[in-house]
Amino acid sequence: MKKIIGYLYPFFFAIYPIFALRNANITYVDTFSVVRPLVLSIVFTGIIWAVLRIITRDWDKAGIITTIAIVLFFSYGHIFLQIETNFGESIRHRYLTILFIGILVTLGGLVMWKLKNTETMINFLSLMGTLMIVFSLVQSVRYDFSTYQAAKLANEIQSTTMENVSEADIQEKPDIYLILLDGYTRSDVLNEEYNLDNSAFLQELEDLGFYVAECAQSNYPSTKLSVTSVFYSKYHDLPYLSPVSSSLVIETVRSLGYQVMTFENRSNGHFDINEDVRLSRNQMAFGKIDWTGGLSEFEVMLLETSFLRLAYDMPQLFPGLNVELLQEAEYYEHYHQVKFILDELPRIPEIDGPKFVFAHILVPHPPFIFGPDGEFTWADNRVEGYNSNIRFINSQIVPVVDTIIAKSKVPPIIIIMGDHGPFGKQVTPSMRLSILNAYYIKDDAKKDLYESITPVNSFRVIFNNYFGTEYPLLDDLSYFSYTMDKFTPDQLIPNTCNVTP
Repeated sequence: MKKIIGYLYPFFFAIYPIFALRNANITYVDTFSVVRPLVLSIVFTGIIWAVLRIITRDWDKAGIITTIAIVLFFSYGHIFLQIETNFGESIRHRYLTILFIGILVTLGGLVMWKLKNTETMINFLSLMGTLMIVFSLVQSVRYDFSTYQAAKLANEIQSTTMENVSEADIQEKPDIYLILLDGYTRSDVLNEEYNLDNSAFLQELEDLGFYVAECAQSNYPSTKLSVTSVFYSKYHDLPYLSPVSSSLVIETVRSLGYQVMTFENRSNGHFDINEDVRLSRNQMAFGKIDWTGGLSEFEVMLLETSFLRLAYDMPQLFPGLNVELLQEAEYYEHYHQVKFILDELPRIPEIDGPKFVFAHILVPHPPFIFGPDGEFTWADNRVEGYNSNIRFINSQIVPVVDTIIAKSKVPPIIIIMGDHGPFGKQVTPSMRLSILNAYYIKDDAKKDLYESITPVNSFRVIFNNYFGTEYPLLDDLSYFSYTMDKFTPDQLIPNTCNVTP
């Protein structure tokens, strides 16, 4: 075993930073998001080791130098950011790069010409690498176990609170669409803060039969908190987030024989839905692992905390590289994923059987890469970019839902909602919690809707009116807190919106 580890230790140092970064962001990064970075890191480490073996003609010393290079490569971005945090301003890349190259050359020279006993160094590095991997795996397993416990507890709680659903009054089940437009704020905020009149878009929705809650607020200011509460149809009352796969909504639709469908997007790791089908424009291994698509949110984070941060901050140092190419490399996949979702949604009604469809569309959420007519563009100005993304998604959503309604044999249930409001330092808590919230449901169910309804009550209204449940509507509360231990009365943001006469 010891001998085997002696041949593997450079790879331990190559994969540890990936596990560590995932653990630091574990609630937003699922296991499948790390597969491609792990494979690439292992392959490139092997290539570096082989090249250095040719140069040094010594596998042991080549392995030690490879490990040093890998450690410096993955630590560069972290040190750059730490310096900026500690001293209030960033260090110039030229100085940090010279320092890192100097360290690599110095240590490499010491290994080549001063290190006589490579076995001792290899044993030390093997032990350190093994301990780091074990430590990171323990962190991951602990989180996964806590998620399992949370799911188990959620199921136990729901077994006592979840009501039986009735199909007596339903001859055919309607498809259910939850279309999440990430970061889409309310119409009055768009008008007052962004100088954008959104009334024509809302009127188009109303002409299709939607009820638009004119004064809607989200229950929480972040995607993870907001969406999870929608699926559980209740406020967060535990010190951790339970997985969406065990939520009231998913458990209910599964009990009714619905097929759960989602779409591949840039932030898949945010939610564990355990869907039956995940639609993607890319080749997906095991339905989960993206081999061929562009950079994911996690992969970009990994690159920006490594030596490749240089490419983001100083692209002029790399021949043929510029800011536009970097923006396209980072976001062009996201651009196509959004268009894929918008193209595929109108085809869903053609699939047999009842379907619950969760379409998480990261627009108007940054990056602001959509022109009003759908062209790939880049907006550095926050207000202009947000406006542009809004105008683009407005032009797409109306024809999408119009086609879904027209193609559906049974009138569908459609919710179009924002999970929270806009972005930036100038955004107030009230603005952050103001959202678009629109419902396409049967007329009898609209009697339970009202202008200030919050998403925590959305599926209570739907299940009560379609499946015979009697869930009471909850008080509409909006907490401006991003942490689970601060959902307290002093964090409540009152709804001061006035309905347009």
